[in-house]
Amino acid sequence: MAEQVIAPGPSGSQLRRFDRDAIGFVTGLEQEYGGVVRISLGPFVVHLVSDPAAVKHILQDNAKNYVRGKFYGNFDLFFGRGMLTTDGAEWRERRQVSQPFFHKPRLVEKSPAITECASDLVDQWEAAADRGDPVDVTDGVMTLAMGVFGKMFLGVDLRPHSAELQPATLFAMQAVLRSGSVSQLLPRWVPTRYRRTSTAHRATLDRVLDDVVERHVRGEVQEHTVVSALLAARDEHGAPWPREAVLAELKTLFLAGHETTGCSIVWTLHAISQHPEVRRGLEAELATVLGGRTPTVEDLPALDHLRHVVAESLRLYPAVWSYPRDVVADDTIGGYHVPAGSSVLLSSYATQHSRSLWENPEAFDPRRFCPAHQDGDRPKYAYYPFGGGARKCIGFEAALMEVQLVVATVVQRVRMDLTPGRPTGIWPKASLRPVPNVLMTATRVSS
Repeated sequence: MAEQVIAPGPSGSQLRRFDRDAIGFVTGLEQEYGGVVRISLGPFVVHLVSDPAAVKHILQDNAKNYVRGKFYGNFDLFFGRGMLTTDGAEWRERRQVSQPFFHKPRLVEKSPAITECASDLVDQWEAAADRGDPVDVTDGVMTLAMGVFGKMFLGVDLRPHSAELQPATLFAMQAVLRSGSVSQLLPRWVPTRYRRTSTAHRATLDRVLDDVVERHVRGEVQEHTVVSALLAARDEHGAPWPREAVLAELKTLFLAGHETTGCSIVWTLHAISQHPEVRRGLEAELATVLGGRTPTVEDLPALDHLRHVVAESLRLYPAVWSYPRDVVADDTIGGYHVPAGSSVLLSSYATQHSRSLWENPEAFDPRRFCPAHQDGDRPKYAYYPFGGGARKCIGFEAALMEVQLVVATVVQRVRMDLTPGRPTGIWPKASLRPVPNVLMTATRVSS
């Protein structure tokens, strides 16, 4: 029997380091040990994976050997058993119901909802500009993203519920990932303040989305939506899905869909505000292609600079920055033995910030994605902001469309500048959020 080679890594439990600074931790390990690193997170053996070939092996070549597992243990609190937390036939059944709503022709048909919501938000920002008031970009963009998701997929505008949904979403993004905190380690039946807060936020999500379902049941929503498709779905016995299963899918789509897209928009606007030459290039391109009119999906192929700016933002700030999996059977990754029952943590952030894959990786440089300036022949999984393989994000085309159209709408109407004295940090929970909320001042762009 060949000797099993163990991956390099630090000794002792790394849970506290991971909880304290997950981003610095994963990037530091990649730089020190390479693309496959063995670590202990409390009682769990975990391999941090950032090497593109190893990522491809896990997400594509041997994907059946890697399942959701223990690090998704808290997802059921907010998502239930939905597309995000299931595997195999159960996952395929759920994905097949929602998949048609993410096909390109359908997205194009529903895309005016994106620019409608974006124009409404910019109207508010222009009014704030006239008053000389700063705007909370994070809050505004998350409300926009809720509106877009609701209009495109549910037939219901969720923006009126933003004030109650935003705190619930923010809490969920933190709560679904396991950490070493005492509040998470205590049994769920212990009546702590954390548990009471969790229960209240889950109730908000359930109430709002259950009301959306009820509107469909009462016939108030006439168009064919994800909700009507879920209500029409049947199991292997021909019985309709229980309401609990319908709600689980809706919560999965809502929480994963609007949150990640919203974060991507905020980070892109943040990056543009920090790089005046990039902003000027965008303004010139938009003026040439659009001439002041509202952008459409049909315009996007002609907006090369916009596409490169968004791609670079997604490289620097991938909204889903990590993908945990459990190992079903013993495997070899990058020449290292990975035992059954252990876990892997794929970090798109570490990969997309790797010095061995990207020149000056911490710099914001959209030219990387221009064919004439790309950094050599990078492997496919050197860049995977939406995951990969069969389980690549179902909404990646919708997300790209939304980010590009929103950014185009904003940039051609207002110049956004960061409010001084508020440095932006990274909050790496289930999504990669900027902290604190991004405040900016808006200035009308002269027509």
